[in-house]
Amino acid sequence: MRVEEIQIAVADVVLPPPDITVSEWADENRRLSSESAAERGEWRTDRAPYQRAIMDALSPSHPCEQVVLMSGAQLGKTSILENFIGYIIGLDPGPVLLVQPREADCEAFSKDRLAPMLRDCSTLRGKVAGVRSRDSNNTILHKKFTGGSITMSAASSPAGLAMRSIRYCLLDEVDRYPASAGAEGDPVNLAITRTANFWNRKIVLCSTPTVKGASRIEAAWMESNQQTYWVPCPHCGGPQVLRWSNVEWPEGEPEQARYRCEHCSQMIGEHQKASMLKHGEWRAVRSESEGMLVAGFWINSL
Repeated sequence: MRVEEIQIAVADVVLPPPDITVSEWADENRRLSSESAAERGEWRTDRAPYQRAIMDALSPSHPCEQVVLMSGAQLGKTSILENFIGYIIGLDPGPVLLVQPREADCEAFSKDRLAPMLRDCSTLRGKVAGVRSRDSNNTILHKKFTGGSITMSAASSPAGLAMRSIRYCLLDEVDRYPASAGAEGDPVNLAITRTANFWNRKIVLCSTPTVKGASRIEAAWMESNQQTYWVPCPHCGGPQVLRWSNVEWPEGEPEQARYRCEHCSQMIGEHQKASMLKHGEWRAVRSESEGMLVAGFWINSL
């Protein structure tokens, strides 16, 4: 390796990351792959603007060390994790642990999500060696890159959760985890413990909630600053959190469903939702002045 190449490699590890957020990185670098997206092409956060604040809370410049995302299905939880992993590999490397409910979920993420992203994002291409590499440390469930690595583990595997120190702990679909990882106890606590040696750690818990009162993600969100997404009525401008009780349709015609504003009682059509989301905002119950280190986001599928 030439001196110039060595200097570049050292700089990638030693120098602080550029002062851009995770959402800015995604908008500049991320390309959606056919294996995991309905539409291929450039990532645009503006298409789902509620995702911006969530991703930016994962950025090094954000003061929180833990992010909790409780949301309905198909709202981009996994895409947010992908963008964060891309940011880590590209700009702020360190050891990563991604925990999924089952080993089959880990393999699916690696093959159908991670590999296509590494292939299709030009800034990531070549930074992680392929599975066919002679490097035995680079397998489907463990990949090394300059300055870090990513390990994918099932929540039921105590060995996978406790084998190494990590800076980034990404816990996906935590409400589907078993109560205990073998005889070692709660897999969430077991994984988070591995971040203790890193002052600049980031911990992410995300899931669709299951049973109220017995949900891991609900309990984690309750310990956060409890943010919800408020959108303005297109008629009166009144801010509100969308709720199922306000959805109405003529008897026997659910395809005609519309939303009744809780302020002015005007009906809102589906075609107006994009503008509402664009002008929406996250509102927290607890402020950062209370010393909160946990940023929690809740949004439903409406």
